[in-house]
Formats: sequence, structure tokens, C-alpha cells
Amino acid sequence: MNSLFTIAFATTIAAATATTAAAGTQAFSVEVAAGRAKGNDTLKVRKGDEVQLRFTSDQPIVLHLHGYNLEARVTPPAPALLTFKADLAGRFPVHEHRHGPSKHRAVMFIEVHP
Repeated sequence: MNSLFTIAFATTIAAATATTAAAGTQAFSVEVAAGRAKGNDTLKVRKGDEVQLRFTSDQPIVLHLHGYNLEARVTPPAPALLTFKADLAGRFPVHEHRHGPSKHRAVMFIEVHP
């Protein structure tokens, strides 16, 4: 009975590990300067990934991830953290939200691949 329990338990743990490995955690640090992401403006992840975005900025800024309807308020010098599960495939803009003309300007993009 104990060996049967051990095998069943090991099989359950192996299955859980395989599921976790298939859907990983993707962490990115994004520096925003003058309303634009420095460096690569498109981040790529896989559907099912847990995504962590750590934003810093040279000025206060409100960022909105379209498609997921999430918002991050960055108030320098403190970073803002935006986390979500990438469960929708596609290309999603991260816009700066502000008042006045050009109030929805793309800062960067997140691509979620199947």
C-alpha cells in the first residue's frame, strides 16, 4: 500500500511540475524616459505565463495595458509593479494615459504568443 501511495504521489508531483514548467514566470524591468520605453519596445511572452513588469520612469506616468485593462501608476523614484497571467494571445499596447492631445500614446507593446 505504501509503495502504491508513493508512486501515485510522485506521479502527481511530476505532473504539477510539468504544468509549472510549461507556463513560467516572465519578469521584465522597463525604464520609461520622456514617455517612451528605453531599449526594446516589444516584450514577448507565451500564453499561460505569469508576467511581472517593473516600471520606472523619469516623470510621473500612468500606464494602461490594453486588452487586459490593467493600470500602473509610476511615481518616481519608486517603481510600479504590474502583474498578470498572459491568458489572451495577441499584441497589446501599453499606453500612457494623460489629459489633453495625444492622451493615449503607445509606450511599448506586449506580444502574447500561443
